[in-house]
Amino acid sequence: MKSSILRAGVVALACALGLSACGGGSGDLYLTGTVGNVTKDGLVLTNNGEDLAVTAPYTSFQFNNRISTDDQFNITVKAVPSNVAKIDDCTVNNGKARANYYTIAQISVTCKIIQHPLTASIKNLTGSGLVIVNGDDRHDVPAGTTSVPFATVYEDGAYGVTVLQQPAGQTCTVSGGSSGNGAGIMGSAAEGTTVTVTCS
Repeated sequence: MKSSILRAGVVALACALGLSACGGGSGDLYLTGTVGNVTKDGLVLTNNGEDLAVTAPYTSFQFNNRISTDDQFNITVKAVPSNVAKIDDCTVNNGKARANYYTIAQISVTCKIIQHPLTASIKNLTGSGLVIVNGDDRHDVPAGTTSVPFATVYEDGAYGVTVLQQPAGQTCTVSGGSSGNGAGIMGSAAEGTTVTVTCS
């Protein structure tokens, strides 16, 4: 009986000395928060020496080690995804405080993704009434127009330029982009992507 009690005491002591081996910190609070505007791997957060890689679906995070009420936490950004320019482009909101059920519910991390221009090169447009779109970004294109700038697109984000309405007396088709038909995924090139709208 005495050996059982001794063995239990040794296990408890081992857990106290090596918290990570026994399911994390000894506190009662998990340090969690929401994540915004992150679309790929690469975001790494750190809190008092503990690092955490944020994984898909990139909407929330939870550190492994629990903390106790009134413990000081200080969450900072250690690394960012490749489509974020620099560490300062990911902001931690309410990331430093003493832990309680209120403060740990207010934490969020939001990143600013690099954006690149998307342009449509217009060829041989002589008729009126052409309308081209990229998602909700709509452009009425007058006859004689040679170029149409769309709103910028997030790096690694999808785009798809299509003809919503044909011009009078002509038929226009879209080519280019990484798929060849005016659609694709925005790359990392600073000059962005140009698709071509050819009318005949």
